[in-house]
Amino acid sequence: MRLLLTLCVMATVFAGHVSAQTTKIVSGSTKFSVKFILGTCNGTFDAPRGEAVFNEKNPENASFDVKIAAGTFKTNNNSRDKDLKGDKYFWVEKYPDIHFKSSKVEKKGDKYQATGTLTMRDVSKTVALPFDAKKNADGSYSLTSSFDINRLDYKIGEKDWKLKDIVTVNLQATIK
Repeated sequence: MRLLLTLCVMATVFAGHVSAQTTKIVSGSTKFSVKFILGTCNGTFDAPRGEAVFNEKNPENASFDVKIAAGTFKTNNNSRDKDLKGDKYFWVEKYPDIHFKSSKVEKKGDKYQATGTLTMRDVSKTVALPFDAKKNADGSYSLTSSFDINRLDYKIGEKDWKLKDIVTVNLQATIK
């Protein structure tokens, strides 16, 4: 009887690990937009990188540890990009990464939500990021998220009547 119980426990633990194994982000994109006096500034960062544990059948066991290289953004304006890399904005020399580490993942209707710590510069805040997950034919997942953040909360620039505070971020990542 003990042997049967031990085998059942081992099978349960093993099954949990199989259905929620750690994967890497293999591709993706990071886009942002912020309104300013002359219209909207659109830009991109390099793809996010990091690790993820995700299975749509067990979202409560999911976790994300994602970084974006802060100095990789492009807005198609070299002068603006140089300013944004400086100490008034992203200060990429001192703070090279934007980092999100989840503490909880849950299903919210037909979407998911990852709650965790978002760190930019020297500021860390708890945020809830909504995302969609689609399982691909090869077993990988395509994850997409769109959310707004207040740049001033993270010391990204200063209050300025020419530049809005809210930045919209669109992330896409394929994990495998």
